[in-house]
Amino acid sequence: MRVRERIRRSFTRHLFLKIFALFLAVLLWFQVSRKGQEYLSFQVPVTVSHLPPQLELTKTSPQQVTITLSGPPGLSREVPPGSLNILLDGSLMHEGSSVVHLLPSMVSGPPGVHVDTISPRTVRLALEATIQKRVPLYPQYVGSIRGPFPSFRVTLSPDSALVEGGSHALSRLKGLRIAPIDLSLLTNDKKQVLSVPLTLPVNAQFRIVNPRIVTVTITRISEEKKHKAKGKRQF
Repeated sequence: MRVRERIRRSFTRHLFLKIFALFLAVLLWFQVSRKGQEYLSFQVPVTVSHLPPQLELTKTSPQQVTITLSGPPGLSREVPPGSLNILLDGSLMHEGSSVVHLLPSMVSGPPGVHVDTISPRTVRLALEATIQKRVPLYPQYVGSIRGPFPSFRVTLSPDSALVEGGSHALSRLKGLRIAPIDLSLLTNDKKQVLSVPLTLPVNAQFRIVNPRIVTVTITRISEEKKHKAKGKRQF
């Protein structure tokens, strides 16, 4: 019993000092382990992959978050700007608004890099049902015609386009304009046929299904036909 008592006393004697010494040892180990570490902060985009075909991502708020990385010396060479992003799996997402909590495992990056912080830790996504809609096409012009301004008729073929996107965005879409026709390039030919690409407006939240090219036919109207048309309108 005396041996056990001596062992117990040896452990409990100066207990506070022993705990304090252990705390200092852990703190020292932590400081030493941090030496040689490199820390970097990045603004990275939030992207969503594998969305169901019947859904459209219409809003991500915020579109970028700040992450802090730590790693061995030379980390800045291993992680060039623009090489990182936060990738969310959209395969199980549903229509409506949802809040997603961001995890370090969602950050793409090279091996050996540790994600320390993500700010903010959540993003809000807005998802809408995918629909298709047919909208009319309209010409638009740039430049000016050289010489007297002639009368002409413009026809488009096809005169409408099939677009696809979120239901809310397409409900506000009334039509699309084709690429501008440069009037300064028109000739004196009675009829001219142009192939004009159909492109998306800036920041469009929909896609063009078809067509990609619109055939534009520009037909000059002679003065005689123009006067006849005016005369018919008088009766």
